[in-house]
Amino acid sequence: MEKKMSKGRAERSKVVEELKDLFESSQGGVLTDFRGLNVAQITDLRRKFREQNVSYHVVKNTLTSIAVTGTVYEGLKDQLTGPTGIGFGSDDPVAAARVAVEFAKDNDKLKIKGGFIEDEVLGESGLTEISKLGGRKDLMAMLLSVMNGPSQKFLGVLNGVPRDFLGVLKAQADKLENA
Repeated sequence: MEKKMSKGRAERSKVVEELKDLFESSQGGVLTDFRGLNVAQITDLRRKFREQNVSYHVVKNTLTSIAVTGTVYEGLKDQLTGPTGIGFGSDDPVAAARVAVEFAKDNDKLKIKGGFIEDEVLGESGLTEISKLGGRKDLMAMLLSVMNGPSQKFLGVLNGVPRDFLGVLKAQADKLENA
């Protein structure tokens, strides 16, 4: 009987360590309450998460609470009520939030409790706002276009000088031909 108890504790310790690793390696995540979703809907949600490279885990709140104790994610403890599914995004910090918010629009049974981006714990409203941002690639493209704008304008000005000069020379040549 004692061996069973220690095996259970060992398994729980292993789950806590895995959760700690997931929190540390994730750039963003979302906590959801999935009560009321049927198996097909949960399968669809998991598929959408997987497509965005987000892993989705249903874990006991007590184990999650132990895993976040003493970390920057300790603020998540307030969100650990009822059944909890956690989506961990490793590539794109906003991916988990974006998928959950989009899914919740079509499936009102899915409730977003909150989540985290980088080392910041967010409530449901903050996570919803963050989910409106584009993905990492979109944000990088926007940044590059902003950075590229001044140099393009400068090159346009530099190209304009010879072009305008050639225009003046052509006009002068035409004037001399007609004279």
